[in-house]
Amino acid sequence: MLLRIFVLSTLLATTGSVAGLAQSSASDQQGVAVLQKALNASGAALNPIRTFTATGTITYFWAGQPVQGSATIRARGSDQFRLDANLPDGPRSVSTGRQGGNRKNPDGKLNAIPSHNTLSGGIVTLPYPAIAAALADSSVTISYLGLMEEGGRAAHQVRIVRNFPADTDPDGTLARLSRIDYFVDAGNFLVLRTEDVIHPVESLTENYSHSIELEGYTVIAGIAVPALVREKVGGQATWEFRLSSISFNTNLQDSDFVLQ
Repeated sequence: MLLRIFVLSTLLATTGSVAGLAQSSASDQQGVAVLQKALNASGAALNPIRTFTATGTITYFWAGQPVQGSATIRARGSDQFRLDANLPDGPRSVSTGRQGGNRKNPDGKLNAIPSHNTLSGGIVTLPYPAIAAALADSSVTISYLGLMEEGGRAAHQVRIVRNFPADTDPDGTLARLSRIDYFVDAGNFLVLRTEDVIHPVESLTENYSHSIELEGYTVIAGIAVPALVREKVGGQATWEFRLSSISFNTNLQDSDFVLQ
């Protein structure tokens, strides 16, 4: 199984996506329509987001104690994401893409994030580049799961699953790891929350719920941007990011997402 993940990582590194590696999947047209409306409502359909740089404050919740500092977020494409935080104990960074990623602690050591924890990942604090990429990708299956309540609001639940060639993913493990659900406000069609699962570094089968909550949308440069982003693992808040500023289509390169 680890060999298959290594093969996938190599394919992603050389091609940049898995589009075209599988035949078109039969997506649910209602799910496709909801995601298209979300992309339109965000402004990203008319103003495609190639990159962005955002600044703000971040609060981590460690052992029930909040720790706050300043933070800078950089993003590129549909999955390259980097967060740099300046905290009282020193700087911390995380950089991810679908091939995996790294964390850097104040002691300067790098800890690898395996690809089985990033296959479902996109740009954590802004879901619309990943939605746009999914709508354009013939290897993605989009399914409508129904209307439900989300934070006191009616929301459409839509699931995205990436499909891989049978010789790369014979038992469907990679497809399951790639699954992510979007909860889209039934009124304004902005994304309220995303949900997937994460796993311990050494295990693909032990699952923990992982959600990103998006609140306080404001329009900046024609794009609806959440002013507050909250991560939860197993239902417990791990961090919150409060936006101060954001600039779109800044000049970011692959090298900007390499932690050293």
